[in-house]
Amino acid sequence: MVGEYLASQPWREQIKVFRELYRERRDAMLDTLGAVMPEGCRWTRPGGGFYVWLELPPGLNSKSMLPRAISSRVAYVPGTGFYADGGGAEHLRLSYCFPEPARIREGIRRLAEVVDAETEIRATFGPGRAGLPGGAGPVDLTGPAGGPASS
Repeated sequence: MVGEYLASQPWREQIKVFRELYRERRDAMLDTLGAVMPEGCRWTRPGGGFYVWLELPPGLNSKSMLPRAISSRVAYVPGTGFYADGGGAEHLRLSYCFPEPARIREGIRRLAEVVDAETEIRATFGPGRAGLPGGAGPVDLTGPAGGPASS
């Protein structure tokens, strides 16, 4: 059955179409991150897949920031869900596989506003509001925001 499909369907062309679609969405996210993310944020430049891994400025907590993000109509997965040791509080995962590029740009713009607000709250009221310190995160990060991207 699989052999018949591979022999009779244009799957190579489908792969080309999907690669270009996801490249466009990834690039929309990366370009917007570079344009609007506050100082102190860093992110991966994925060569494949569907996600960007974002590191927040020191002291911010992605899990405690999530309610503010949701009220701003933007969502992400907090980094704590990816660490068995409870670390990852300063990290979050952003998906670019489903939204159209315009929605990705708007979502990143909103997320940047949330990060700015959390940074301001932390500066005003101290570290108790921002949450727990983060654990070790990914090693291949881009940054600071707007800095050169690695492949």
